[in-house]
Amino acid sequence: MKVTELKSEGLSKSYKIVIPSATINKAIDARLLEVASTAKIDGFRPGKVPMTIVKSRFGTQVSGEVVEKQVSDSMRKLLTDKKIKPAMQPKVDFEGKPLDGTDVKFTINLEIMPDIKIEDFSKLKFDRLIAEVEDKDINKALEDIANNQKSYAPLKKKRKSKVGDSVLIDFKGYMDGKLFDGGTAENHRLELGSGQMIPGFEDQLVGLNINDKKSVEVKFPENYQKADLSGKPATFEVTVKDILEAEKSKINDELATRMGLPDLKSLKEAIKNQIEINYKATARNRIKRDLLDNLSKQYKFDVPKTMLENENKVIWDRFEQDRKAGVIDDIDKGKKDSVLKKEYSEIAERRVRLGLLMAEIGDVNKITVTEDEIKTAVMQEARKYPGEENKVIEFYQKNPEAANAVRAPLFEEKVVDHIISKCSIKDIKVSSEKLYEDNVVEDATAKSKNKKPSKTGAKKNIKVKPKK
Repeated sequence: MKVTELKSEGLSKSYKIVIPSATINKAIDARLLEVASTAKIDGFRPGKVPMTIVKSRFGTQVSGEVVEKQVSDSMRKLLTDKKIKPAMQPKVDFEGKPLDGTDVKFTINLEIMPDIKIEDFSKLKFDRLIAEVEDKDINKALEDIANNQKSYAPLKKKRKSKVGDSVLIDFKGYMDGKLFDGGTAENHRLELGSGQMIPGFEDQLVGLNINDKKSVEVKFPENYQKADLSGKPATFEVTVKDILEAEKSKINDELATRMGLPDLKSLKEAIKNQIEINYKATARNRIKRDLLDNLSKQYKFDVPKTMLENENKVIWDRFEQDRKAGVIDDIDKGKKDSVLKKEYSEIAERRVRLGLLMAEIGDVNKITVTEDEIKTAVMQEARKYPGEENKVIEFYQKNPEAANAVRAPLFEEKVVDHIISKCSIKDIKVSSEKLYEDNVVEDATAKSKNKKPSKTGAKKNIKVKPKK
């Protein structure tokens, strides 16, 4: 074959390859001989079919197979000889028809992976903030658990409903004077202020007595789950049948027992252990954030254009979906699309560059993700859907892309841990307030940083569950 370089601009390469017709024809003849030796055609014994008949019957198919293999082999040889690592699948354009008996000529257009030189990580220095769990943190977590485990009791003294009460109601929903589907219920238990109902509904039930009736005027949100109700006004005729007041659970051994632990001391220990885990995770995420910021500034290699375009599209499509759903980060509100696209383009470039860097570091250091690690991660994901675990596991087994989505973050974390192990880390004791002084997000390439994590994680992360 003959190879001619047509273009070499940065990471963009183009080559023309010519495979002589003699090479193609020789390969076709050899393949036809193989076919003839095993071909089964009525009237002929195996291996005794005349070549003219073999060519007539199998010629076109064999020619296609041979040309495809010759093209594939020539591309592989080109990449091997020139030590090229394609960033994406190369694009192949043929000149003329590859099966017309003449030389097979085609052009390969591709982007190559950038040459990344890994620096010495031991020169990097980071502070690891160490916070001790204080009694106030444990007490705050206990208060949160007690509030979450609250019960309701009849009113001790007759009064009007207020936020935090649980009311028993009947209601009928009307739109344009007619009842609408799904707008009617009886003996519905509702905690006022919980946000269970659409905006404005619960507010209008505050200040009512038992047996009071109320016409509640509301408007469904623009992006309501039922499209036929979105943005439309409605009236609910509501009857308050009962009012119960909340009673916060007492912090004692009984509360611990309800949480599945033998006594209050054990509950406190469980809370302390979980807070320590949260603190360590936050400290580690701070180092990861600072590390990725450092690497992003230190490594300035070019990134493949196609990869950047694909990542840009993924990010912008997700933003468009969120915007249609009415979910927009505060930092994005009021900005023109041109400004947002520029900002998200910078994020896309950072993500692609860091992704390539992580992949190179992992490759050089032979870092891999085992099947057992993937299975463990899938099981953890499946546990989030009680009763549906087998369906979740089956989904990942049947969808390689979903499995890759699990593998990618596991690989990244292992690479980050490897880098951190090589860096110079200085432990600094701080208060929990200092540990959470600024926002720490797991995705250090994310744009939004307006969500501050809970210090104790009491309501969400304490791994104790009430007994049924």
